[in-house]
Amino acid sequence: MLRYRHFSVLAGKRVISSLLLLLFLPVAFQGCGRMNWQRKQLVKANVLLNGNNLGGLTVEEAGGVLNSLARELRVDAVNAVIDPVTKGVIPDLSGIELDVEATLSLVMQAKAGTKVEPVMIDLPAEVSLASFPLLPVYQGNSLKPQVAFLINVAWGNEYLQEMLEVLQAADVGATFFLVGRWVRENQEMARLLGASGFELANHGYSDLLSMSKAGFSEALNDIKKANEIIVEICGVRPIFFSPHKGELSENVLKAAAEERNRTVLWTVDTVDWKLPGVEVMSEKIFANAAGGSLILMHPTAQTAELLRQVIPALRAAGLEPVSLSELLCPSRSRLGVKTP
Repeated sequence: MLRYRHFSVLAGKRVISSLLLLLFLPVAFQGCGRMNWQRKQLVKANVLLNGNNLGGLTVEEAGGVLNSLARELRVDAVNAVIDPVTKGVIPDLSGIELDVEATLSLVMQAKAGTKVEPVMIDLPAEVSLASFPLLPVYQGNSLKPQVAFLINVAWGNEYLQEMLEVLQAADVGATFFLVGRWVRENQEMARLLGASGFELANHGYSDLLSMSKAGFSEALNDIKKANEIIVEICGVRPIFFSPHKGELSENVLKAAAEERNRTVLWTVDTVDWKLPGVEVMSEKIFANAAGGSLILMHPTAQTAELLRQVIPALRAAGLEPVSLSELLCPSRSRLGVKTP
């Protein structure tokens, strides 16, 4: 009787195991079938990537081509460094590499006879602009084929509208550094600038204050007051600060950093407030401007015409005018950034 009971238990276990096996086998065969299908999936005919025809390759073969291409396309990041001449910081520039997995997915999904663009991703630099919060910026990274117009505004209302029209018609970027006192006294014009889509920055509250002689608290109050009035009237919180006349001191740099503003100066000064003539200013720009240059301007009777002439000339030289934020952005995957 005991042996019969033992036999029944064993038989029951075998039945359960058999049932489980029968349930598992279809799933297992289905998984194997899917794996075999993936291995046999081929790239459609004449799918091109970077001049390579990947048509007819398996997933593994296409992946091998992409891994090889990734080694060719990879560019290392460029660290931010201190300029030995200006003692300011030259911003970093990210590296770039091929995203093999994302690109392979596009290749396998591509229709016959199509061209696939490689998916590139940025590689951050080990030392960035943020590593030097107390240092000013005089220029962007020279490997970026871009320049930035820095336009200080404390007067010249009668010339601003034409300048805006020239910039907008040319579809370029620019950064306007506003004096806080001017914003308070010219709220309608300030709002126009705020609504124009151009970047707004801080040029201190009072252009009568000598920043080089100001103590920390005085400098901080001036920068903070300008930020507050720009936010109130224009609805934008500046991230850049440029001192009047380029006056710098340790107190000014610390105060700007306290307000989360990067202190910015310039690479090329047009000295347009002296009205030297459009030709003279153009020659000065092209004698000194290069990738990463910051070009200082003001609203004067000659500046709109200068912009009208210099923008197409800069573009012809391979230099695109952009906002300061765009110029200082470390991303290399943006269109037009060259490799070292």
